[in-house]
Amino acid sequence: MTDSIDSAARTRPLRVFLADDDPMWRYLTCCALRERGWTVEDFESGHALLAGFDDHPPDIVLVDALMPEMDGFEACRRLRAQHGAEPPVLMLTSLDDERSIRSAYDAGANDFFIKSTHWALLVERVRHLVRLSEMGRQLDVSNEHLARVHNAARSGSFDFDFKTRILTGSAGSFHVLGVDDGRTSMSEREFKALIDPDDLVLLVDAIDRACASAVDFSVDLRTRAGDGGRFRFLRVDGTPVRDACGRARGLRSLVRDLTDDVNARAELERLYSHDALTGLPNRSLFLAQTGDAITRCARTGQKVAVVVLDLDRFTQINETLGQIAGDELLCQVGQRIRAVAAGALPADHARPAAGEPAGTGTQAGSANPDVPPAGTMVARLPGDEFGLLVPVHDDEARVEAMMRTLVRDLQAPFQVAQTECFVSASIGIAMYPRDGDTAGTLLSRADRAAREVKARGRNDVAWYVPNLNSDTRARLEMVSGLHKALERNEFELHFQPWLDVPSARVTGLEALLRWRRDGRQVSPAEFIPVAEDTGLIIPIGEWVLQHAATMLATWLRQGLRLERVAVNVPTIHFERESLLTTLRSALHLNGLPPSSIELELTETCMVRDFERTLPRLEALIRAGATLAIDDFGTGYSSLAYLTRLPITKLKVDRAFVAQLGVSRQGAAVCRAIVALGHSLGVEVLAEGVEHETQAAALIDLGCRMMQGFMFSRPVPALQVPGAIAAAESIAAARLVRALRTDGAPSDEGVIVEARIAC
Repeated sequence: MTDSIDSAARTRPLRVFLADDDPMWRYLTCCALRERGWTVEDFESGHALLAGFDDHPPDIVLVDALMPEMDGFEACRRLRAQHGAEPPVLMLTSLDDERSIRSAYDAGANDFFIKSTHWALLVERVRHLVRLSEMGRQLDVSNEHLARVHNAARSGSFDFDFKTRILTGSAGSFHVLGVDDGRTSMSEREFKALIDPDDLVLLVDAIDRACASAVDFSVDLRTRAGDGGRFRFLRVDGTPVRDACGRARGLRSLVRDLTDDVNARAELERLYSHDALTGLPNRSLFLAQTGDAITRCARTGQKVAVVVLDLDRFTQINETLGQIAGDELLCQVGQRIRAVAAGALPADHARPAAGEPAGTGTQAGSANPDVPPAGTMVARLPGDEFGLLVPVHDDEARVEAMMRTLVRDLQAPFQVAQTECFVSASIGIAMYPRDGDTAGTLLSRADRAAREVKARGRNDVAWYVPNLNSDTRARLEMVSGLHKALERNEFELHFQPWLDVPSARVTGLEALLRWRRDGRQVSPAEFIPVAEDTGLIIPIGEWVLQHAATMLATWLRQGLRLERVAVNVPTIHFERESLLTTLRSALHLNGLPPSSIELELTETCMVRDFERTLPRLEALIRAGATLAIDDFGTGYSSLAYLTRLPITKLKVDRAFVAQLGVSRQGAAVCRAIVALGHSLGVEVLAEGVEHETQAAALIDLGCRMMQGFMFSRPVPALQVPGAIAAAESIAAARLVRALRTDGAPSDEGVIVEARIAC
């Protein structure tokens, strides 16, 4: 069944309807889905979504929960009323509370997705829902067919006599019970031996009630064939047979075999709750099991840890050996994680809590195949992430020791595609109740801890550490505000000049993003990290590039002598192909010379995964951009990389400039950077110049280019001409003073004084 669904998906691209009132989020989501070759039709409201349905409905609908006029819940309810159970609906929401999740399901949604930039997770969720929907349709067709066609091998009619205690049926009827087709009778004792003891109690109770109340009965049973074969699932519909006095003298029943239907539904449920590749529980089942564990711990006072294991540099293996090899590696990693989890905790730590019946918890020897014997559940999360649910048993050190064992064991080589592969993992841990009281919160915080491990070097373990700045309601409100900021024209650019100080001439401007929200200027230190975390920095960065180019073209037409404008490019934007397209468009639309845009990147961004970065840099150079390394000296580049980078400028970080005249070490660092830039044949610009003593020291070191409050603060676009004139006057006055200090003014000094007088 799965193969046929996948085959259908390959022959026709998925058709997706997306409804969201946020144009920026709609744009990002459409791009992510269309990259997979899918057809996406987007709508700005629930009304537009419903009106967009025609004779060719989509394969799936994605609808935002919070929209004006008609929210996603109401749109889903109307969709179900008009079109029934199809197509599947995925509710998009920034709300992570149980009430919203329940509302989504009550409205008829098949699943929900917390808005984030984890596009791989969204894509996998969409594929999964479409696959389940197709399987459900096929199962319904199968059930309808079976209901229309009576198959004697799947049903049988029986009579039971209370006096003789004999079950009789026509030839072939007993096949439904899993015994010889030729039989026509069976004793009560034989029949009871076939039925599961618990279900036998249900059958006897149903018969007693039917006989006492003169009503029919229906009960589902599990039976096992006389040879101890597999379970059969049967439905018995019966009615009492009465004598002339009205007393029940026996039963007449129809027994139907539901085994195939039950197995098909069980397989559907398994596919819904398990990862198709590794066979491990998926994210949905992991969250459900985590919720159950939290409920038990709340009752018993115990603790439980949620772990996220993120493989390091897994993408490189996929790109080198291919996706099939990558899938094989994920399967082997899952097996190794289960092996470690199964043996890491002693059996006596896995006994049921007091008052909890055996078999209900995650104890050793549990019949649940998803839970290893030691009580630790292992699941595959989207992409190259795995999740673990670990009983803590008042010993956090033991949990961390288990994770460090896992880190060590994963370093052993894997054999994939006849190649020896090595991987490592970054692991984050969050614990109930200390770090959260819901499954979603714990998973999110464990994931955050894993990202912190990656940021500081990978291949390690870390517990979640609360970040008060990122956990406040203000941050959630900021994310919401950023989604609307472009639409509401709340962003603006300020510009700060840089100068060639000895010639007292401004040669360029740095564009700096500002956000005025509800009349208040929001600090870039507050909103830039949030924009980067959510992926919103990409459309914002594209707006900055276009707007900076437009302003530069305007000033050039006004006669300002500017060579270029510089724009900061964050790492996440640099890694997108759209940066090159946006750059070319900005230059072309504004008729600017090729070198008019200077892209400022950090050295960390330039040299991480250097062999992949270099072609991107060279493509930007071919498009006409100039490249500058921002905050030079604060990253981790080496001279070997630096000599291969196609850069045109080094920017000395303000932290080193601030030490000029204060410490000998500060001057030494600045001298080394200036000398390095000169030896590489690139410009050197000092940032953060605030005092004349710093400017004089930089001139002595051979650094001509400067930028800082001494010359001009960042100013709005309308004030740029005046800021340029003021900055050049300050530089010229400094030069005049220097010349007078040295003695009689030279011809250059006379020229500068004349310029000031003008």
